[in-house]
Amino acid sequence: MEKGNMKKENMEREVVVDVKDVSKIYESQSGRSRVLDRVNVSIKKGEFVGIVGDSGSGKTTLLNLVGGMDCVSEGTITVAGDVISDFDDRQRTLYRRRRVGFIFQDYNLINELTVYENIILPFQLKGKKIDEKLIDGFLDMLKLKEKKNAFPMQLSGGEQQRAAVLRSLLSEPDIILADEPTGNLDSRNTQVVVKLLKHFSDRMNKTILFVTHNMELTKSCNRVIVVKDGKIVNE
Repeated sequence: MEKGNMKKENMEREVVVDVKDVSKIYESQSGRSRVLDRVNVSIKKGEFVGIVGDSGSGKTTLLNLVGGMDCVSEGTITVAGDVISDFDDRQRTLYRRRRVGFIFQDYNLINELTVYENIILPFQLKGKKIDEKLIDGFLDMLKLKEKKNAFPMQLSGGEQQRAAVLRSLLSEPDIILADEPTGNLDSRNTQVVVKLLKHFSDRMNKTILFVTHNMELTKSCNRVIVVKDGKIVNE
C-alpha cells in the first residue's frame, strides 16, 4: 500500500480511546500528589501504541485509568463511545471483564487451571462460543500445543507469558493493555511476544497500548507516546 493511502486509511479509522484533560491526584498525609497532569491523547482502532517513560512518570497510571482499574480526578476518558470515567464500580467491573484485555509482567495465569482452561476463561465469563480450531491454531503457532493440558507451574516464563498474551488477545476486547509484558523474559521470548502483539494489531485490527521502558521494542509500534512528570511530552 502506498504511503498516501496508508495515511488516509489511518485518518479514517475510528477513535477507540479518547483521553481529554485527564489528571490523577492522590491524597496523602504529606499532601497532594499529581501523578497525571491534564493529559490528552487519542488512539485509533487497530493502532499499536508504545507508551514509554521513566519509573514514576505516570505511564502505568494512564494505563490503569484507561483500563478502568482506577478513577480519574479530572477530565474524561471515552472508550468505544462510552464515557468510562463516569462509570460506577459495578460498571467498571463489567467493562474490565468484557471489553478490556490485560497483559501483565507477572503473567497472572490461574495456577489451578491448565493452559487451555486459562485461555478459554474469558470466553466463559462472556458466555461466548469457543472456537476450538482457532485456539488450537494459535497454540500451535506459539509452540504451546503440547502444553495445552499443562498447568502454569509446569511452564517456563516465556511459555506462561505467551499463554497470557493469547488469553488476552483471543477474548476480543475493545482494547488490549500490555504493562511491561516482556519485563521478565529473555531476548528471544521478548521478540516472540512483541511480534505476536504486532501480528494481532496488523492482521486482526486489535487496538493495543504497550507500556515499556525499552525504546528498542517500540520500533514495532505505529507510534510512541513519551510520558514525563505526568505529562505527554512527545509523540
